[in-house]
Amino acid sequence: MMKEIRNIQEQPTAPAVEGRRVVEGYALVFDTPSTGLRGFHEVIHRGALDGVLEQSDVFALLDHNQSRGVLARSNKGAGSLTLSVDERGLKYSFEVPDTALGAEVYQGVQRGDIAGSSFSFTVKKDRWERGADGVALRHIDQIEALYDVSPVYRPAYDATTVSVDRRGLEALEAAEQQQAEETAAEERAEEAPATEEEAPAEEAPADNAEEAAAEEEPENRSAQNETYNNSTHTDMPDFKLIKAINDVVNGRSLDATAEAVVAEGRAAFRANNQESSGQIVLPVAEVRAGETPATPTTPASDPIVAGTATKGKEAVATDKFSILGPLRSAMVLSQAGATYLTGLVGDIAIPFYSGSNCGWKGEVVTGDDGKGAFSEITMKPKRLTAFIDISKQFLIQDSVGAEELLRRDIIAALAEKLEKTILGNEAGSDTKPAGIFNGVTADTANLTYADVVGLEAALENNNITGALTYVVSPAAKATLRTTAKDTGSGRFVMEGGEVEGIRVLSSSAVTSKGVLLGDFRELIIGQWGGIDLTIDTVTKVTEGMVRIVINAFFDAKVRRSAAFQKKILK
Repeated sequence: MMKEIRNIQEQPTAPAVEGRRVVEGYALVFDTPSTGLRGFHEVIHRGALDGVLEQSDVFALLDHNQSRGVLARSNKGAGSLTLSVDERGLKYSFEVPDTALGAEVYQGVQRGDIAGSSFSFTVKKDRWERGADGVALRHIDQIEALYDVSPVYRPAYDATTVSVDRRGLEALEAAEQQQAEETAAEERAEEAPATEEEAPAEEAPADNAEEAAAEEEPENRSAQNETYNNSTHTDMPDFKLIKAINDVVNGRSLDATAEAVVAEGRAAFRANNQESSGQIVLPVAEVRAGETPATPTTPASDPIVAGTATKGKEAVATDKFSILGPLRSAMVLSQAGATYLTGLVGDIAIPFYSGSNCGWKGEVVTGDDGKGAFSEITMKPKRLTAFIDISKQFLIQDSVGAEELLRRDIIAALAEKLEKTILGNEAGSDTKPAGIFNGVTADTANLTYADVVGLEAALENNNITGALTYVVSPAAKATLRTTAKDTGSGRFVMEGGEVEGIRVLSSSAVTSKGVLLGDFRELIIGQWGGIDLTIDTVTKVTEGMVRIVINAFFDAKVRRSAAFQKKILK
């Protein structure tokens, strides 16, 4: 089911509640035609949310961007996000968290910078008709699930916010076109002169397949009318990556759905003045709360080889290639709390506070202005290239499992390359981010408990005291688990997955024997453009394989170096 987003151009409010910072607003209103939806109007009817809130896991986000953080949550009606349905529509309310994001939202609402609200959802039942003004009108009678409600800076509709399952509209237009053709044919028949030799129409035998099909046409039209009255279709094709690749391999043109996806992907590249050279270029969609992200289970270096050919149901509808959510889920850096910036355009400068100018002065000495000092990091798009090999036999599969396996392997290839670079020790350049261990010299002595305590102490000296996490290599993890705290207690530096109450995450992407401790919110990972896929049918042709070369644009930088302590163990 395609996820859709709708906006309401009504500013949320920050009501005065003693001792609390509360934001509230309406995410949707009932029985009010929406406009600006690229060729149609839409009405969400009362009753469309019946039973939905009790079954949905809903997040409050800013601009639908979960990578910025979560403001509140309602899981099946319980939690820090209050959702209620009244005669007007869906109302939301939450107390903003004591975070930078919470402060931004609260102040943005108070100042009027945040000008509207929005929600993301899927539709269970809808109807299409032609309105009195000649514009298609969509009636949403039942919402399937609600995923998030979001205060938004710009509530105006655009190409992103108006993604919609248009199959019902297409069926309506097809039925109208068919009716128009039949009416025109009837008018021509009435105008044509009759001859004595003509047999009555009802006596004409249906002696071929076309005439037999024509006799059944009214029944078929009835079924077609039912099609556009309910959007829960499973028999209509949607974008399938595996089919698009197979079409390229066999020299066939992409179908209309794939062409539309590729056109949007190329537009994402053009927005950054980047070149896309692959036959398939995919836009990148943000996976929102409520979706289950894919986790790579097949190493990116292993080819996918199909067994017995099978055929399954069509892949579920997807409006874009959802990769950022699954990619984050696949990376240990996400678990550690790294900050992701997605859908970027051009170079970006990110400021950060680097200290205060305040100090002690004599009684008559002019004081400093106390404004503090600010610095910034600049991030630029850098091309990340990876590849996977798949068998030609695999490409003919038509099951949901095959489609998901292909997508997971693309995600695994990108995640592996990206994390090995970020958590490596190589120098950066104009074409590659620097590894976080670059310039760190390996220890010459064995690790001690005092060394580990010293890492945390150094961060405390830098006023880095919260949200700390260890990310270590498997070899470093083994050392932490076998290094004794002292000679008598029988305790070890790492126990129960923690070091002194700080959780430890392990990844083979970390440089050999590397130990990294810090506040990973200060590690910024940016993404630009789309996903460029070049289908190489030559390199592995003798093995019956096809190589898919993946190109995407990322950058990664540490915002404040003082937020991390690093060691490479002996």
